[in-house]
Amino acid sequence: MKRKALFLALVISLVFSTAGFSATLKGVTLPDKATIGGVPCTLVGLGLRKKFFFKIYVGGLYMAHPSRKPKQVISDKGTKQVVMHFLYKEVSPEKLVDAWIEGFKDNLQDDFPKFKGKIDQFNAFFTAPAVRGDEIRVTWLPGKGTQVTIKGKEKGIIKGEDFMKAVFSIWFGEIPADSDLKWGMLGED
Repeated sequence: MKRKALFLALVISLVFSTAGFSATLKGVTLPDKATIGGVPCTLVGLGLRKKFFFKIYVGGLYMAHPSRKPKQVISDKGTKQVVMHFLYKEVSPEKLVDAWIEGFKDNLQDDFPKFKGKIDQFNAFFTAPAVRGDEIRVTWLPGKGTQVTIKGKEKGIIKGEDFMKAVFSIWFGEIPADSDLKWGMLGED
């Protein structure tokens, strides 16, 4: 009887000790679960965005329907979010916009001109530098669009599944902004 009680206590402690699980990378901790737009989502993974030898940000991918397959992440129509927690001392708005444009061009290629209006609208959200500790969240909210939140403030929403796929291709497409970041956020580090 004591063995059963001890076993049960061990199982219960394991369940409750993992209930508050989180992941940490380069000092940035994100919870394993988040409610995004009223929808429960799971952290798929964390990755590090580097440029040359500079650590720019830790990226985290949350999904209502978690997947580790890049094409599925891009096309999934459920709630999903990329969190960018900045490590670098300061990234100017011009550099942020240049990076977005490069990512769109690399992954949209010949379709880039079709998205010009939405890309311009998206880029207009980035008017201030991102400094160490800041977070930018890019969230797909089904039925609403792609929402950009900077430092906890919603900057706007861009409608269309086509644009959502274009944005998520920057991280998970054939030519990602950073391959290590891509695979880290997919939990394949």
